Amino acid sequence: MITISELSKKANVTPRTLRYYDSINLLKPLGVTEGGHRTYRKEDIIKLQQIQFLKKVGFSLKEIKQLIENDDLDPVDHIKNQLNLIRSEQKLLKEMERDLVGLLHSHSIEGRLNWDLILQMLQHQQTGQMEMRKYSKQWFGEKVDEVTKKLPNINDDNKETGEWIDLIKALQDMMDQPPNSIEVQTIVEEIWMKSKSLYGDDEQLQQQLWEVRKSPEESSRLGWYPLDEKLLRFLDQAFAIYENGGKIHD
Repeated sequence: MITISELSKKANVTPRTLRYYDSINLLKPLGVTEGGHRTYRKEDIIKLQQIQFLKKVGFSLKEIKQLIENDDLDPVDHIKNQLNLIRSEQKLLKEMERDLVGLLHSHSIEGRLNWDLILQMLQHQQTGQMEMRKYSKQWFGEKVDEVTKKLPNINDDNKETGEWIDLIKALQDMMDQPPNSIEVQTIVEEIWMKSKSLYGDDEQLQQQLWEVRKSPEESSRLGWYPLDEKLLRFLDQAFAIYENGGKIHD
């Protein structure tokens, strides 16, 4: 026989928790002393540890009571259901994590939380992946999977996405300079080289990617992060100079 104080210390739970378990008939004491203190069997330590473990993995106290008390109940179905629930929650948490990363990256690009843009992106995402894939296939045909896999995503928390954002921010800071300046052309060359490292020497694909990127409407339809139109026009001018010159020049 052990006291409620001893049981609470051994199982690392509070006496208040044990009193609550008693009140819902989950873990009943052996008896009560003349002083009003609950006493338990040593076997209750194991039972309490079972309760705590099942609680830790997400079972409700009602479910735990059924699992412990009903010997005819097959626990496998309950465990599988709980596992599926946890996996669904993990998926939801991962989506929430990506959305928060996207907010941080959007703030980094815009210098503020542009809620009009954010809500526009959210609304478009809710149209579904199938719809975006359909539009993507119209543009890229059989190469749609390659494009989708390699395309930087604002919700990705990785080095590649961070580097693209840094290039965009650098270009934003140079918009008061002429597009043929050495500084601007250096950034353009970096963008070109990064794009080439992703998609190789496929000039047709590169051109298709750029046609989508410089159109806010098409970018939105494909689920791409919409960049400022002034920035896109500036980048278009700078790219034209880069392609015509074939090198960085004043």
